[in-house]
Amino acid sequence: MSIQDIISWFNNNQSGVLYYFIAALVLAILSTLIVNAKNIGAIKYIMSFLVYSVCIPGVLALFLLLYNILFLGSSILQLGLVTYFVPIVAMILILLILNRKIKMSKLPGFTRLSSLIVMIGISFILLFVLQRSYFGVVFLGGFTQLLLVFAVIMVVLRVAWNKFVK
Repeated sequence: MSIQDIISWFNNNQSGVLYYFIAALVLAILSTLIVNAKNIGAIKYIMSFLVYSVCIPGVLALFLLLYNILFLGSSILQLGLVTYFVPIVAMILILLILNRKIKMSKLPGFTRLSSLIVMIGISFILLFVLQRSYFGVVFLGGFTQLLLVFAVIMVVLRVAWNKFVK
């Protein structure tokens, strides 16, 4: 089974994907309605589960969308709405709903998740730059400036990694 087979399966079973994200949205709304200062200890684990359950497919869909557009040159009009766009919209919507009631930093594991997203994003940007660049001509600055850019990228990756393994 390849990744293309998984994407095709999601394209063929769109109702299941929609039901999943609708259920997550309803659960997010219900959890924000019942959370208060007394029961935040129990509800924050439900909210953390919600964040993970929508962020993982949402981030995957976002990077697959960017990969299809930037690397493969696919038309945005040819991509499946439910497979590529619904997870991203649901992720943003649910994070906004939950963030109104509780700070995301208070949810268990959210710093690790955000660090993982940063690491994946930086890696994606580096791959895109490396794929699109011609190494002999791309950098017009001096060698010192190139080392400085490399050092900044490595520091950002190191900070994200430290937050991820913490």
